[in-house]
Formats: sequence, C-alpha cells, structure tokens
Amino acid sequence: MTRTRTPPPSLIPADAADARRNHFNAIRLAMAMAVIWSHCFAFYWGTEADEPVSLLLAGLYNAGSVGVRVFFIISGFLIAQSYLASRSNSDYFAKRVKRIFPGFIAATAVCTFVVVPLYASAGWGLVTPQAMVQWAWHAATLHGEIPGADAFAGNPGQTVNGALWSIRYEAWCYVGVALLGIAGLMRKPWVVVAVLAGVLAGKAGLDLLGKQPGGGIIEAVFGWPYAWFSLAPCFLIGMVAQFYGRAIPRSAALLAVLLVALVASAHPGDGQGTQGRIVFDLLFPFTAAYAVFYLAYSRTVNVPDAARFGDFSYGAYLYGFPIQQMVKASFDLSFPAYVVTCLVLSLLAGVASWNLVEKWFVRKPKPRAPRAMTAAPVTA
Repeated sequence: MTRTRTPPPSLIPADAADARRNHFNAIRLAMAMAVIWSHCFAFYWGTEADEPVSLLLAGLYNAGSVGVRVFFIISGFLIAQSYLASRSNSDYFAKRVKRIFPGFIAATAVCTFVVVPLYASAGWGLVTPQAMVQWAWHAATLHGEIPGADAFAGNPGQTVNGALWSIRYEAWCYVGVALLGIAGLMRKPWVVVAVLAGVLAGKAGLDLLGKQPGGGIIEAVFGWPYAWFSLAPCFLIGMVAQFYGRAIPRSAALLAVLLVALVASAHPGDGQGTQGRIVFDLLFPFTAAYAVFYLAYSRTVNVPDAARFGDFSYGAYLYGFPIQQMVKASFDLSFPAYVVTCLVLSLLAGVASWNLVEKWFVRKPKPRAPRAMTAAPVTA
C-alpha cells in the first residue's frame, strides 16, 4: 500500500477559512506599540541608540523602524487583496480614503488646535484663520507637519507629531496598486516581482555610490525619494506574498536562518560597512515578511483577535508621538514609568480614535469573488 505524502504547509494557507484566521491585527497593534517604545528612548534620553533592537541591528534599524516597515508589509498584502476584491476602482479608492483620512484629519486637528495651544507660550492665540487654512491643506494632502511654535522647547525634540510622515507614503502605495490594476498588471504578478527587484537593485546602487537623492517638487509631493527605496520593497514584498505565498513553504528552520543572516549582516567586518548595509537592506524585506506571515498564520502562537473590540493600532500610532511629547513636558517620571504611561495613554487614544472617528467610516463589505488573476486566487 502506497502512502500518500502530506505536502508541507505553505506560508499563506490555501484554505480560505484558515487564511481568515490570522494575527494581523495583533501584529499591527504590537508594531504601533514598538514605534512608541522606540520613540520613548529618543524623548527621554535624546537618542534611540541604546534601544534593544537598535543594539541588535547595530543602529541600522530600531524597533520603530522595524514597526513602520512591518506596517508596509502587511499593507502590501492586504491592499492587494482589497483591490482584487473591490467592485471597481472607485470602490477601492472609497474604501482607502475612508480608512486613512478620517483618523488622520482628526489627529492633525487635535495636534494643531489643542496640543500646540496648550503647550506653546502663545496659547490659544495660535488658533487663527490662517492656521486653519494651513491645517486643512496639510490634512487634505496627508502632510504631517504641525507648526509647533515653542510648544515643546524643553524636550529633546520639538516636532509635534513626527509619526505622521509615513502616512503619505502609505497613501501613494495605495495609488500605485490602483495604477497597476488599471494597467491590467495586477493580473500579472510577475510585474510586481520585477518592480521589487528593480527597487532593491536601485537602493544597492545608490548606496554603493553614496547617493541619497531628494529635494524639490518630487519630495514635496511624493516624499523623500531615497526613503522610497526602503519602504517600497516592504509594501511590494507584501504584494508578492499575496500572489505567491501559497507556494512558499512554511519552515521554522528557514525563518531561523533568515533571522540569523539578517543580524549577521548588520555586524559586518572592518571596512565592510557599505557592503554590509547593502546585504542588510536586501535581506530585510524578505526576512521581515517571512517572519510576519509565519506569525500571522501560526497555530501555536494563539492570541485573541486584537481587533475584536475595534482596530486601535492606527489611532495609537497617530497619537503616540504627541502623547509622548506631552508626558515628557508635563511630568518628571523615571524611564520605566514614562514608557508605561506613554504606552497606556497611546492605547487609550487608539481606542478613542476608533470609537469616536474611524469606525463610522469603515463598513464590513459583503464577501465577493476577487477579480480574475493568473496567480493563485486570493483566499484571505
């Protein structure tokens, strides 16, 4: 009697029911907390150099850097899925606008018209028609600059909300997915792989030449060009996982090898700094993505759905930075107390943001078949 070999499990479950049982919400909330945790070092000590992840990765990335990039990995995976499941391009854009803009607009309004007047010497005199026009423009264009006057002059950094910078990059990624779809390229996933390879090669080339392009109208509209070479691969690798993840084996040994190789690449030998950084940047998207999806679909790491009462990660991320500024300016706390206070208050802000603003714009769509594609069908 011939035994039938059971195929090894895949990184992304092929079964739709299994794919729906995931830990993405918990991972996103954990990454929002990681960003806040990392910023605590900068606010309290003036540097994130001694943050544990920064020490592990030789200062190339800290917990906050990793957290932001994990957001992009998960977004690439879920946004590709969202586009394929949308009835039309207008339906896709409507869902994206309603998810990203209300929380962002509310957060920038709170920072501009509440936080800054409370802590700046000019107080409520800063709330002027000119300030309102400037806020409206920045909110509409997803620019995170909040004029802070002297609101936090005594803190190590004076930026009112330095976490908002990544939202504009995320929004442009959404536009990029739609452009691929309009061009018919979402049915040709190999194009995404080719773009990913091109961006990674471009980053390696820039680093070899010691170039960090930026400035001008391109940066004003799209963000710092050099940053795109770091963020885009994370979003693209998430898209690749959506298309091909069901063909990738799930292996704890492979995950361990990737993690060890990544950490080793962050600590190159003498005189190998640039080459080590290039290897690190090439490894990071693949290692982080493999780790994210390995954990997201783990059946041994069984955590409750972090969003069963609401998706608090976005709000916690939006409000964490100004909360850290306010706590630092208002109280003389020990570092552990400062960290705990900031994490708790940021989580509460996330709860408030979800219940007061975000959830009213998010609807639960009826399940429908995704648009046709040549790769494995979307099942999540």
